[in-house]
Amino acid sequence: MTVRGLFATVAYNLPMADNGGARRRAGRRWVLWIVAGVAAAGAVVAVLGIWHLPDRMYPPGTEGGAEARAALQGGLLTAAAALLAVAGGLVALDETRQANAETKRANRDTHVRELYVEAAKLLNDPDNLGVRLAGIYALERIAVDSPPDQRTVVEVLSAFVRTRSTDPALRPPPPADDQEPPEVRPAADIRAAVQVLGRLPLLDGVPRCDLNGADLTGPASLAGLTLADADLTEAWLVGADLTEAWLAKAKLTRAVLGAANLTGAVLGGAKLTSAVLVGTDLTRAFLGAADLICAELDGANLTGAVLDKAHLVGARDLTAEQVAAAQGSAETSLPDGVARPGSWPPYDPFARPGGGS
Repeated sequence: MTVRGLFATVAYNLPMADNGGARRRAGRRWVLWIVAGVAAAGAVVAVLGIWHLPDRMYPPGTEGGAEARAALQGGLLTAAAALLAVAGGLVALDETRQANAETKRANRDTHVRELYVEAAKLLNDPDNLGVRLAGIYALERIAVDSPPDQRTVVEVLSAFVRTRSTDPALRPPPPADDQEPPEVRPAADIRAAVQVLGRLPLLDGVPRCDLNGADLTGPASLAGLTLADADLTEAWLVGADLTEAWLAKAKLTRAVLGAANLTGAVLGGAKLTSAVLVGTDLTRAFLGAADLICAELDGANLTGAVLDKAHLVGARDLTAEQVAAAQGSAETSLPDGVARPGSWPPYDPFARPGGGS
């Protein structure tokens, strides 16, 4: 299957957002069952009427009463049979619809698996970057449109990043003294895979990614990568090169960023609650309104970092020397026991409730 054919097949066969379709189908099913119930109740009433209604309408001794009673009983019997047929037909229709839906779902699931295999083949093409990128984005589409398959897609893309970023071919040995060093080109496929992992929907029970062991430096650097609003909760990004990366409003709760390089990165409004930032280089990073509650900051370099309105209450192993090297505002809150630099404006508790020093 060609790259273009795979994308066309994925786009055609995978459903788009439901937009309330399931809700409408459920509503129609309830209406069908209500009508079937009314028809069945009418049939019961007609059957009961066969035994009681004729004698009441045409008491014995009424002239022509026998013929009238027989005609009424016949009419009621016909009505009961018709109503029962309607009820049975509606029930059968619902069962047929359900069976068809199950068959369609099973066929679709089988086809999704086939599409996944094709996308994985593209991802593993050793020679063509464009083909690998097509595989990455095809897997993203599968994960978004088929939530049960998202875990598999996350595992495959994570394994791709780990394997590709540590591939010796990505970092050739240094040249001899009389040779020019080879040009280092950024690995666009690694950047694309991390970007996809960061923007996939967050599903209960599905991990964001598993990048433990990846080497996101050098040609696999994520420097300058746009990950605004990305959800990298609990992501393993130890030693990653995220220089000048755009991480505004990113969710990095409990992410492990030890020894990562975030020099000049934009983390405005980012959620770094309980993140591990041990030895992380945050030189000149913008952390305006970032949430660093209970973050581990032992040895983090905050030289020139902008902490305007940042929330550092409960941050661990943060020293006055680290804070003094950064820029703060009256709305920057610090953990208890950390002296506020004299160059900062006094803390205004009314500007940011629940602050510290």
